[in-house]
Amino acid sequence: MFKSVVREISLAFQARNGVSGAVLLWAAIFVAAALSAFVFLCISGYGWLALRYDRVIAGLIMAGLFAAIAIIAAIVAAVIRRRIRQRAILEQAARRNTPPAWLLDPKFLSAAVETGRTLGWQRLVPIAIVGFLAAQWARERRDRADKRS
Repeated sequence: MFKSVVREISLAFQARNGVSGAVLLWAAIFVAAALSAFVFLCISGYGWLALRYDRVIAGLIMAGLFAAIAIIAAIVAAVIRRRIRQRAILEQAARRNTPPAWLLDPKFLSAAVETGRTLGWQRLVPIAIVGFLAAQWARERRDRADKRS
């Protein structure tokens, strides 16, 4: 049960932010490559001012290489983030449409049948109807709150 609660929280976080380990990894690669590109651009600018064209070409090639790596990492991170958000939203929608697992648990079903036998079905049916109506009312309020946010 605790595992499902943790998974629900994780899905809610991913649906809102689209963040996962892969996105953070590619974002770190982007930061490292962008920093390296900046360093090489600074070094090549200095080299160009100091020596006029000798060491500049190598510095500019390195800066261009790291800038290309940074751009590729940013694009990959954005694509992965969008896919994770879509997957999390779809999984949340699928979980909303399926009944909770505890409803199909044989122990729960046998306890419900035993309660029905003990109390009598004439007394249990109105209680079940009131519970069902309360659950539907709570679900509608939750759906309205989700649409607002």
